[in-house]
Amino acid sequence: MFPYRNMLKILYRYNSTMSSNNTLQCSEIEQKYLVEFGKNIRFLRNSIAQKSLRIFAYENDIPCATLSRIENGIRIPNLLILRKIAAGLNFDLSTLISKVEENIPEDLKGFDI
Repeated sequence: MFPYRNMLKILYRYNSTMSSNNTLQCSEIEQKYLVEFGKNIRFLRNSIAQKSLRIFAYENDIPCATLSRIENGIRIPNLLILRKIAAGLNFDLSTLISKVEENIPEDLKGFDI
């Protein structure tokens, strides 16, 4: 299975169905997936970069509130933000998403959108 198929589907759906306040109405399983995705982003930031959210966001030109919302599963990251996060961790985008998805529970990996 394509390792980051779920995130790409969410990103596609987000870009095509975004509401006026830049939020997406997610199903329960999608929301759980985003929470786990964000937790794993936070884990990588803390373990690899070993920087606070504020410092990491500043150094990688990411709004602090945006990074916080992504890490808390409140916001769906766009590709530019994911590339900035990946660069801050010295990864390419595919490596970042693969590493994040390694730790997502199996019951959240195979959902269809």
